[in-house]
Amino acid sequence: MVGLFCFDGPLYKDKNGVYCNVTLTNEMFSRYFSVVNKLFIVVRTYCTDKTYAEMNMKALTLDNVEIVEVGNFNSIYGMFVEKRKTQKKLENVVEISDLIFARMPSQTSNVVLKIAQKMNKPYLVEVGGCAWDSFWNHGLLGKIIAPYMYFCARKNIKKALFATYVTKNFLQKRYPNNGTTTNCSNVYLPIANDSVLEERIKKINLMDSTHPVFGQAVNSIDVKYKGEHLILRAMQKLRAKGIYAEYQIVGPGTGAFLKQESARLGLSNQLVLVGTLRKDEIEKWYKSIDVYVQPSKQEGLPRSVIEAMNAACPAIGSNIAGIPELLDADCLFEPENIGQIQDAILKLLNSKDDMKKQSKINFEKAKEYELNKIENRRQYVFREYQNSVANVK
Repeated sequence: MVGLFCFDGPLYKDKNGVYCNVTLTNEMFSRYFSVVNKLFIVVRTYCTDKTYAEMNMKALTLDNVEIVEVGNFNSIYGMFVEKRKTQKKLENVVEISDLIFARMPSQTSNVVLKIAQKMNKPYLVEVGGCAWDSFWNHGLLGKIIAPYMYFCARKNIKKALFATYVTKNFLQKRYPNNGTTTNCSNVYLPIANDSVLEERIKKINLMDSTHPVFGQAVNSIDVKYKGEHLILRAMQKLRAKGIYAEYQIVGPGTGAFLKQESARLGLSNQLVLVGTLRKDEIEKWYKSIDVYVQPSKQEGLPRSVIEAMNAACPAIGSNIAGIPELLDADCLFEPENIGQIQDAILKLLNSKDDMKKQSKINFEKAKEYELNKIENRRQYVFREYQNSVANVK
C-alpha cells in the first residue's frame, strides 16, 4: 500500500540537499512502514546554508520515502497563492495514496484532507495539539485566524474514521471523534533503569538549593507561547530571596527576545541558551538539571516533560492541555501567573523531601509512556485502518 503523511513541519533541506529535522526523523517515519511500502511526506520545507550535522539535526534517509514540498499555508499569501500553485500536485498524490495520516493541527493537513474528502478517501488523524490555543497565542494574525483553524480541526477530526491523540482526555474532549481511537504520545522513551532514580536522589541530596539549575527544551526558543520569559521574571523575584538560579534552554533559534528580556531583568549571566542537542546529549542534559519547567500557554502533551520525568527530574508546569495528566497537582500553576510559578519553585527548593517525592512520582509516571506500550496501541489502530481500506478494495 501507498501512504501519505502530511503536516506543517517544517522539514529542513541542508546545503547538500539532505532533508533533516530533530523530530521528523527516520525513527518516527519508520512506524508507518508496518502498513505501507511507500510513503509520501507532504510538508513545508525550508532550505538552509548549513549541513544537517552543523545544525545537530538527523538526516532523513529512509528508502521508499518521497518528499512533496509545499509552501507556508499559514499566511494569507500561502492560502491564496501557494495553495493554488500546489493544488494539482497534491490532488495527484492524494489520489494514488491508500492510507492518509494527517497530523493536526496543521493547515497543510487541512488542505490535504479537503482533497481526500472530495475523493471519499478515509483518513487517520494524529491529534497532537489544540488548534485554537496554537493560533490564539501566536500574535494578532493568529487571534484572527484561530476560530477558522479551530473549526477546520474539529470538522476534519470528527470526520476521520481513525484517530490517535497524544493526550488521554484533554484533546479528546475538545476535538471528539466517534471512530476507532487511542491515546499515544509521540515521545520515544527508552526503558529507564532504576539506577536513574537512585542517581537523582543522590543529586538532590548534594544540590545547593540557592543555586539550582532550571531547564526547558523547546522546538524553537523564539516563540513566546512556551513561556520562557515567565521563568525569567520569576527568577528575578527569587533573587530577592537569595536564590540565584541558572536557566538552561535547549532548542534552535536566535533567542533575541530572551536575551533582551534577561538583560532587562538583570539576569543575563543566569540564562544559558544551549542550542540543539542530539538524542544522546539531551538524555544526559535532563539528568544534569535540577528542576524541569514547562510554563507554556498552549500545548498538547509535551514530550519534553515526559523525557524529564524519565530522568526522574522534579518538574513544574502550567495547568493547561495535557500537562495535568503528567504532573502532580502540587507542581501546577496558572499560565502567566508569576507568583504561582515562584511558589511552585520554592515549594521544591525549600524541601529536598518534596523534591525526592516528586522525583519518584515522575519516574514511575513516565513508565506509562515507554515506547513499546505506546507503539502497541498505535499499531493496533494502524492495522485496523489498513484492514478497513483493504476490505473495500
